[in-house]
Amino acid sequence: MQATIKHIVKKVTLELIYDVVDERTKELKEEIKSLRHEHKEDFKAINARIDQIHTRLDQIMHMLAERK
Repeated sequence: MQATIKHIVKKVTLELIYDVVDERTKELKEEIKSLRHEHKEDFKAINARIDQIHTRLDQIMHMLAERK
């Protein structure tokens, strides 16, 4: 009887652990997905700013070339 109860408690405990791990894994996956999205937007903004700087530098180079 004691062995049966011990087995049942062990099985229930493992199931609870599995449920907690599964829930936390889902939460972490969502957090990672959110962070990826945030960084993707950051990189888009940085790339757009770099493009603006390149365009402005091209304009300045063109103006300097015309002065010579």
